[in-house]
Amino acid sequence: MFFLQRTSLLIFLLLAMLLPHTVPAEAQTVKIGDAEVRKVLSTYMQKQQRRYPQTELRLRDIQSIPPFEVEGDRLRWEITPSSPRLIDSRRFNLILRSDGKVVKNMTLSVDLEALAPVAIAADDLPRGAILSPEDLTMVTMDLSTLRNPCLDAQELIGMKLRRAIRMGAPFVRSGLETPPLIKRGDMVTITASNGTLTVTARGLAQENGAEDDTIRVKNISSQKEIFCRVTAPSAVEVEL
Repeated sequence: MFFLQRTSLLIFLLLAMLLPHTVPAEAQTVKIGDAEVRKVLSTYMQKQQRRYPQTELRLRDIQSIPPFEVEGDRLRWEITPSSPRLIDSRRFNLILRSDGKVVKNMTLSVDLEALAPVAIAADDLPRGAILSPEDLTMVTMDLSTLRNPCLDAQELIGMKLRRAIRMGAPFVRSGLETPPLIKRGDMVTITASNGTLTVTARGLAQENGAEDDTIRVKNISSQKEIFCRVTAPSAVEVEL
């Protein structure tokens, strides 16, 4: 019995000497600095590009940070811009997680550039002008320096200027309005319908109205004011 126990012990010791020793792996250390943060933000911007198909997003500059080191094999960044409208953001909050735990939380100032074709005035235009294709042109500008510019020239055709604009200035949506199809004092045709019955009469518009607006119209025959829906230039409709 003693001989068997001694033999088993010798075999165990021999196997222990022959088998490779397992050394616990050291956690990987990663150094983070300006270059790494810029790369992370640039990748984020590329992913956001699909939200702005007409715009070229660029990262011009970021706030410098002191380099730091983190340990872990699974690093994950969470990025939140300061504004829901990305191109208005001037700061970004960055959270770095290592193996699921927060190891860094920082907010950095960021200088973004968002280049896109913008509609600008091709000439000096007065207040009240109705825009035509000759009144505008498209140029590439940085959207981060503009407030609510117009990116589609076709949307501007036929719009009315609420205030004068100088040549080269970008159109802004707050400076535009849909011109009325009917103006106060215009003679209009009133169409009244009820099923297959249709009656027309002449009327005088008492106020301005765009398409589908409801305006007051005086019936020339009865001298009574009625409410009518604007359907076209010089045409309104009322239901019997």
